Amino acid sequence: MTTYRLNNNVFEYSCAYVNYRALRRQFEKLSVEFSQHNQSLIEALTAEWVPVGVEFKTETKKATMPDISIWNMSCLVVNEKAKTELAPILEEFGELLPLENKFYLFNCLTSLSGDVVDPDKTSVLLENIDSAHIPKTLEFLPNKIVGKSIFKPGFALNTFLVCQDDFKKAVESANLNGLLFDENLAQMFPRKSD
Repeated sequence: MTTYRLNNNVFEYSCAYVNYRALRRQFEKLSVEFSQHNQSLIEALTAEWVPVGVEFKTETKKATMPDISIWNMSCLVVNEKAKTELAPILEEFGELLPLENKFYLFNCLTSLSGDVVDPDKTSVLLENIDSAHIPKTLEFLPNKIVGKSIFKPGFALNTFLVCQDDFKKAVESANLNGLLFDENLAQMFPRKSD
């Protein structure tokens, strides 16, 4: 079983930006860090969900529109094709909300605590108190993450997404693009594959 840290493929694809101001208007109080707090959007709504806009920005002129993009560190924005292909997995581990123009927001609500970490193969950055949640090396105990196709590490403040082979295979078999699957779980920034 292999685990992967998900990153946007910024080398080939644009990145999604959900209209947070429009999103926030639908809630009594909503912090931009809702995904890091593992907060359900559906449960916090003041009325029915109204789809909000999403735009795609890029640093590269040759970047194209992705099928899947990471937004707000640990949410996914997926197009209609990706939603159709991945809904059985995504709906088990979080909530899917429609956005404008046939895109969907996946808010991952599966957060795993520190007891899933292999203490013999994991170390954290200790430059200061604020860096204590940043791993230098990170590996999980396989028996503790069985059946968790996609999740956030609660011990690292839910600041990134991790998936397992079944999610990666579902993405690849459907020819969905936009993500990088990095086996180095401590790798914070996307690296271009060789």
